[in-house]
Amino acid sequence: GFLPSGFQGVEFRRSGDPVLFLSNPEGVTRDTRRQSLDALRYLNARHQIDAGDPEIASRIEAYEMAFRMQTSVPELADISKETAAVHEMYGTSPGEASFANNCLLARRLVERGVRFVQLYHRGWDTHGAGGNEDIVNKLAALCRETDRAAAALVTDLKQRGLLESTIVVWGGEFGRTPMN
Repeated sequence: GFLPSGFQGVEFRRSGDPVLFLSNPEGVTRDTRRQSLDALRYLNARHQIDAGDPEIASRIEAYEMAFRMQTSVPELADISKETAAVHEMYGTSPGEASFANNCLLARRLVERGVRFVQLYHRGWDTHGAGGNEDIVNKLAALCRETDRAAAALVTDLKQRGLLESTIVVWGGEFGRTPMN
């Protein structure tokens, strides 16, 4: 089955605004944006009464979620305000793109009630034909990039009382040995 569009995910970018179109256009204030959304919500709600289309409700919710993201994501994505102990535990470097930073961001998302967070490490593929891309040469580096941060995420969730209401699924290498 399919979930309504209100359940679609949002991808965070590696640099610049964490989410595309997060900032208001030049000259549009937060209050102006809020007034526009309120007017649009009113018009959409009236149209929904006449049309009875559930997609209109999804559209209204999407606009509201976009506004909430505009007002909350910049603070959420700023991991520089975390304590030195947290940065040490995760191995994070604010301002850099890393799996460790993404793990810390995942904890911050869960802390704020986000229901589903997916992390993806783009360097997982060790199918290379020799050189530095095969499993023999790449496995140790991949473990250094992921193990500490993933362990920190689970530890941090537990310390904050969030692990009891969070399912963590870790998928990785599919069982090949490092033997040639």
